[in-house]
Amino acid sequence: MTDQEIFEKLQGLLKNVLGIKPELVKPESVLVTDLGAESIDLLDLSFLIEDTFGITIEPNEFEKEVKSRIPGGVFEREGALTPEALEELRRALPEVDQTRLVPGFRKAEIPSLLTVSVFVRLIRRKLEAPKPPAA
Repeated sequence: MTDQEIFEKLQGLLKNVLGIKPELVKPESVLVTDLGAESIDLLDLSFLIEDTFGITIEPNEFEKEVKSRIPGGVFEREGALTPEALEELRRALPEVDQTRLVPGFRKAEIPSLLTVSVFVRLIRRKLEAPKPPAA
């Protein structure tokens, strides 16, 4: 499946979840600020993505990915992401506004970074991942 095909399916899902016109959905659209998604909408979107694409999106998917790459696993201190976590988040989410990933950035702010293109890449990566052998 191409990125364009994933994007087009995602447009339809966002239309259903947010009640917006598909043409308002652009790859660079930030789900929370540009499209008006709330946390419950992101949860609904995750379920629809799982059903539509046959993949699993774990809660705190990006946090888990970043934590797995940090030596010692220190992700946050006093609610703010560590410098190591910020650097790994920059690598994990190259599509997001990198200027927001500064000292003092909080874990709770991660959803406010997520763009449509972040989800396209996540879906593609999961679709391309080797499937575990059937039991």
